[in-house]
Amino acid sequence: MAAAKKTTKATEEKTEVKKTTRAKKPKEPTVSVVLQFQGKDTDVNNLVEAVKAAYKAEGNEDAVESVQLYVQPENGVVYYVVNGKSEGKCLSL
Repeated sequence: MAAAKKTTKATEEKTEVKKTTRAKKPKEPTVSVVLQFQGKDTDVNNLVEAVKAAYKAEGNEDAVESVQLYVQPENGVVYYVVNGKSEGKCLSL
């Protein structure tokens, strides 16, 4: 008589193959913000680039990590704070 083959929990776990699929990370949307005031259109990305240029023109060599814009379209002025410490304004509207 043939002996019955014993299976243990460890061998059952080894033979069981689990397939896992990784969830695809959703792609971030492209965002464009256009400020319209008195017949003028200004893309906010252009304002950010103007602020970065003004920041560098002031002699700052630190990398730009954060930018806060305060836009006054009626005056054509953008006030800014870069990296939470450098303040200024640029006429960019």
